[in-house]
Formats: sequence, structure tokens, C-alpha cells
Amino acid sequence: MKKITMSVVALSMTIMSYGQYTHNPIVDDLQEQNFKIDEVIDAIRMDMYYGHLEKSRGMFYVNQMIAIKRDNEINIAILTREQE
Repeated sequence: MKKITMSVVALSMTIMSYGQYTHNPIVDDLQEQNFKIDEVIDAIRMDMYYGHLEKSRGMFYVNQMIAIKRDNEINIAILTREQE
């Protein structure tokens, strides 16, 4: 009986919350871009470490990628605020 009660409660909570959250695929795309930017930054830093890329030029690229990532994070915040 206890399992049935918990199942009914879980089902009713699911039904009540359905439709309250609208999923925005643009936010997912921006978050995925941020993960890719992190991978590129790591690759640039590895190239600088192993001497394949000058440190000053590598830091310029890293700073540019960080600026793009920051813009993405601002856009994510704006888009999630609009959903509320």
C-alpha cells in the first residue's frame, strides 16, 4: 500500500509540474559552445606548454575565447530570465 501511495504522489507531482518549464534549445546550444570553448582553451594552453605556440600569442587567443564564453554566459542568463 505504501508503494502505491508513493507512486500516486510522484505521478501527481509530475502532472502538476508538466508544462511549467519551457525548454529552450538555444540555451543548450550556448552551453555546448561553452564546453567546446573550454576544450579549445585547454588545447591552446597545451600547445603553449609544449612550445608549439608562443606564450604571448597563445594568451591572446585564450583571452579572446574567454571573452566569447563570457558573452555566451550573459546570453544564457538573459534567455533563462525571459523564460520565467
